[in-house]
Amino acid sequence: NKMKKLLYKFWEGEITLWKSYWLFGEILNAIFLFLLLNLEIYMFKNTGLFNNVLFFDFRNLTILSKIIIIIWTLFITVGVWRSAEKYKGNIIWVILTLLFLSYRVFTLRLIFFS
Repeated sequence: NKMKKLLYKFWEGEITLWKSYWLFGEILNAIFLFLLLNLEIYMFKNTGLFNNVLFFDFRNLTILSKIIIIIWTLFITVGVWRSAEKYKGNIIWVILTLLFLSYRVFTLRLIFFS
């Protein structure tokens, strides 16, 4: 129940911008992606997730994982975006946050096309 309330507060943008961005947008996002990639490897035996330089190659994910990443990214983006809209501090942090979030959503196309 506490987790549900926390996720709702995040979705509504009621968490401060720095917590929203760093804790949800970066740390929780990294943990989520790490778990998803591990599920890809262990459940679907997908070992083609790494290219020659050990970067993740999201194009090789199953369609289910790609859909989950899109939904997750949109959830994170909306929560952080709403926090940025309610932020009362220096405008530069809002602008940088919104630019970064826009770039993150724009790069979602890379999981389907190279």
